[in-house]
Parts: sequence; C-alpha cells; structure tokens
Amino acid sequence: MPVQKDITAIILAGGKSSRMGEDKGLVFFKNKRLVEYVTEEVNKVSTYIIIISANPAYKEFGFPCIEDELKGKGPLGGIYTGLKHSPTQKNLLLGCDMPFLSEKLLQELINNCGEEEVLLTEHNSLAEPLCSVYDKNCLSHIKQCIEKNQLKITDALAGLKTRNISFDDAPWFRGNEFANINSIDELKKLEE
Repeated sequence: MPVQKDITAIILAGGKSSRMGEDKGLVFFKNKRLVEYVTEEVNKVSTYIIIISANPAYKEFGFPCIEDELKGKGPLGGIYTGLKHSPTQKNLLLGCDMPFLSEKLLQELINNCGEEEVLLTEHNSLAEPLCSVYDKNCLSHIKQCIEKNQLKITDALAGLKTRNISFDDAPWFRGNEFANINSIDELKKLEE
C-alpha cells in the first residue's frame, strides 16, 4: 500500500498510567514496547508521526516528542497539543497502548475520512476516540472545552461535526485492533 503523505499520526503517550504503575507505552509486551506496535503500523501509512509525552524516553524511537502545552488536561490536552503541532489538516489520533492495531484499519480510516471534523471509529457500538481521524479545524473548539474545564473527549466531540464508522462487519477485521492495555493483569492475560 502507498504511504499516505498528507496525514499526521499523533500518538498520545502522556497519561498517568496509574493502573499500570509505570509509563504504559514503554512496558514490554511480547519482547517489544507497547508504543512500538503503534509506531510500526502507523509508519506504513503516514510519514509524519508525533508522540505527545513529557517522558524523554520516547525520543529513542526517533519521532518528535512534544509535551502537553496545557498541563493536567488529560487526553483532550494531548489531542489539542498534537493538532496544534501537526503539519497536516487530517490527523490519526492513537493511544500508545494498542498492540493489535493493523495497517489495514489505519488505511481504511484514512481512505474514508472526508469533510467531517472527526471520523469517529466505533466498535461494538462504542466510540473509539483514540483511534480516529481528527481535522485540524477541531483545534479552537477543543481549546474552548479545555478552557471551560470540560475535559471528557465525548463532551468535546458533541460540539464537532463527526461521522461514525465501524469495521465490525469487514472481512479483514479481527476484533482485537482496539484492545488497549491498562494494567499488568491485562498484559499477562493478552500474553497468554
């Protein structure tokens, strides 16, 4: 598949990882760090990758690392920082802890994005805002939400032009692409 040059991948790795007890993107899963699974798949569809994190350890992966501009604002603050620093209009927004993410899923997201501000992925009727496509036009609305301390991503999405997309019925969809790992117990279960 051709590399998509006009989309940036923004990987959020700035969370507190309170359930994991350590920076979850840097935790090893089957001999590789969690964030590496994401960067490897994303590298196949995008030439621009940004990691949002204050942890200098992420620099070892060779991508720009940017600290949250608005500290303590959770994932919404990370989305804002990523969009602000993105060189492209369209942006893949991804969590750092998705080891089963696939190139096919990412390519389908890119192929299907259009005029909407957010192409919101759904799986089993649940939104997956940290595996969706965000337009740079979201920036001012997201900043307003942060300024009002409305930090839930779902609340921010309510004020944006979104379109939902699901791959649940696609023949290539395995069903585990959105699995993310939040604790050592989840890590051990998935490794088995």
